[in-house]
Amino acid sequence: MLPVLTFTPKRFVLGRRRLLLGAGGSALLVLSIVSTVVATPSRSADEVATTRSLAQRLSVSTWALAVPLAWLAAPLAEVRSGDRVDLLAVRIGDRPLAVAIAADLRVMGADERSIVFEVDEESATAIATARASGLLVVPLLRSTH
Repeated sequence: MLPVLTFTPKRFVLGRRRLLLGAGGSALLVLSIVSTVVATPSRSADEVATTRSLAQRLSVSTWALAVPLAWLAAPLAEVRSGDRVDLLAVRIGDRPLAVAIAADLRVMGADERSIVFEVDEESATAIATARASGLLVVPLLRSTH
């Protein structure tokens, strides 16, 4: 006698496991969409930078040096945090001299009295030596292009 070849119909075509995974995935998708709509907008990099202290914004092995505007032989207009500046030391008179004393200094802040630069050991020493020698300091704002 031959076995009976009858098939019983399944109640779920996809299976319970697939149905549960599909429902769970859909729920996660809906929750992620809702969270992006409801969540507060993220803060910009400038806002994050202003909330951190100056010491936290400095790179590794660097220092903050406040250079009074009275030390500068020329004004530095429209300088903002994050700009890059080179400094020259110049001597006028019978034997004029111009020497680059610091290159690619990052501006950490500025006000009406001073500019705060991020400096390494060599730049800090060169700026202090130039000032102690009576040389005039000329700032050069670097282009961003």
